[in-house]
Amino acid sequence: MWSNTPKELMEFYDYTFGDHIKQEAPAFLPRKDLLDYLIARNSVDGALDGVKFNHTVLSVTYNENSAKFTVKVRDDATGAISNAQYDKCIWAAGLHGAGEKPDDLVDLLADFTGTVLHSIEATENFKEHVKRKKVFIIGDSFSAEDLALRAVKLGAKHVYVSARSGDGNTSDTKSWPEDKVTVIFGPPYKLTKGNTFKCQPVYYSAKKQRWRRDDEEETVKVKDIDTVVMCTGYLPNSDMMAEDLKLDDEAEWEISKGWTMPNNSLTITVGNPTPNKYLDVGATCYPTVYRGLLISNPSMMYLCETFDTVSSFLDLDVLANLLLGYLTGAVEIPKEKDMIKENKKQLEDEMQLPWLRLAIDPAYRAELDELPDGHWSENEEDERRVILNRKPCCFCV
Repeated sequence: MWSNTPKELMEFYDYTFGDHIKQEAPAFLPRKDLLDYLIARNSVDGALDGVKFNHTVLSVTYNENSAKFTVKVRDDATGAISNAQYDKCIWAAGLHGAGEKPDDLVDLLADFTGTVLHSIEATENFKEHVKRKKVFIIGDSFSAEDLALRAVKLGAKHVYVSARSGDGNTSDTKSWPEDKVTVIFGPPYKLTKGNTFKCQPVYYSAKKQRWRRDDEEETVKVKDIDTVVMCTGYLPNSDMMAEDLKLDDEAEWEISKGWTMPNNSLTITVGNPTPNKYLDVGATCYPTVYRGLLISNPSMMYLCETFDTVSSFLDLDVLANLLLGYLTGAVEIPKEKDMIKENKKQLEDEMQLPWLRLAIDPAYRAELDELPDGHWSENEEDERRVILNRKPCCFCV
């Protein structure tokens, strides 16, 4: 796969891509080249000499009485297992370390006669699964866009993309190479003949707190599929962590009593709906983690980007220096009540911005889903849309 962020937005201040590649390079690079860049920059002056590679962390637990972490590790070269204790622990195993496979989709695909992959599994042998084949991609965000284009480059007969909300990257794409990509609005809900899927548009029911099929919309059949690729998102690679130490990237929270949203370009159309009782994670922080610290146990730290980052490399670099400050005592660790208060303020600030609230508040999302086709909010050139688009860019933490 290739990066969908230009290298100019991921460049470290002290080691540029020019320093590394020493020649002109395209804006978008293959992930193997980005990995090479990361390793080169972060191994300066022997920084990686003391790191143990080819080891698997089997478990991490915390003892409140001793205030120590016990980490169980396997040496993958010898198979030897050892335990060690630590005062501090930093989880940096990746928000996208494991593929998310929804249970209902797994059940639907149980009798599929072709090949099923998750986007995280689309690696070196992807070509054999797509060349001269009909490919069905479920999901329409970044991974779906990347893999649809890659499948076309590798000789796919045709690629079908199933978009649930219609708000993803593939839905916004107006032209595909060689007319080999078809975007279908609606997830699959039934499998027939082992390789044919029925899809139907859905809507989000705030009352039921789930997506429901829209019976007023027509069903679409996708026939004779050879390969299914689930672009259904990712999960943190945290199986090794005890439950009380895990990052909860789906933690819900509640808005303060009396909170109101200021008027904006959409207010005249949708008003100011009452926020859903339980709100989703925001774009810039997680409710249970304050700037890298697990609020309930600040000795447990997290090195990970947030969902809506513009540059994960730079976010992680800033956070790494902040965690170093905690470890050395150069940065004071706040009290638990202050961390909770600051996180809530930050999340409520996000709720003030329509496009950020859209991702957080199911009630607001349901209202925007009711906007008619061709509404000005869909027109990128409309001045009102331009103003709304600029608001998140001005949101600073």
